[in-house]
Amino acid sequence: MNSKLRQRVIGAVVLTSLAVILLPFFLDGSVQDRESFIATIPEPPNILLRDFSLGDIKQKMKQMEQDSAARLPREIVDRTDYSKDLKFSLDQNRLPIAWCLQLGSFEEEKNALILRASLREAEYRSYILLSKTRDGDRFKVFVGPMIDKASLEAISIDIKAQMNISGLVVRYRIEDDSSQLGG
Repeated sequence: MNSKLRQRVIGAVVLTSLAVILLPFFLDGSVQDRESFIATIPEPPNILLRDFSLGDIKQKMKQMEQDSAARLPREIVDRTDYSKDLKFSLDQNRLPIAWCLQLGSFEEEKNALILRASLREAEYRSYILLSKTRDGDRFKVFVGPMIDKASLEAISIDIKAQMNISGLVVRYRIEDDSSQLGG
């Protein structure tokens, strides 16, 4: 090995060992600093514990239940017999028979939303159903549902007069609600 290289290596080893030995003394801080960081934990506070019996706890629970029940509104039972209502009927699947007015079927959702907005602005209850066809998705706009088919036909005449849109009265199928668009 070259003498200059050997002197450099020995110098590096000596300086490194001095740094390892002396740096902890300089970076450790004073004794006062180390003592000031010792945490003093205060004594735990004296808490007076009451003896509870199972009877006391049950009594308090009953009192809380009574207070809670007193705050609840009284339940009013509806005694109206809806089975005699002639307008309301069920089909063979025990689903209500209702009717809707289909006013349009669109390829673009934007157009269906515009029609629904104008119907709602005219205060008609309306909704959009997404239906899948072999030609692609269709967005159908409906008004309803209503139990009385005659009143829905009257609404169809009103919409024809106001908006110049002809509608088709169709059976409302509650099972289609899963494909209903929000809003």
